[in-house]
Amino acid sequence: MEEMREENNAIPVRLRDEGRTATWNPAVTRAGQVLLRVRREDGEVEVRRTVNSGRARVRAGEIIESVVPVE
Repeated sequence: MEEMREENNAIPVRLRDEGRTATWNPAVTRAGQVLLRVRREDGEVEVRRTVNSGRARVRAGEIIESVVPVE
């Protein structure tokens, strides 16, 4: 599992669909990838790496807590 950076490095995101969909401006960071901090239904937190496309979506029952650039 990836290690999260400090939360103050988090990219400002707009959450929709009860936190299942996040959108952000990919130009906020020059990073090619971001880490998604996702809380699963069972309460566990999982970190997922994805491209810095400006949009992410997770499965039903999961919530995106933050998006952090990979430096």
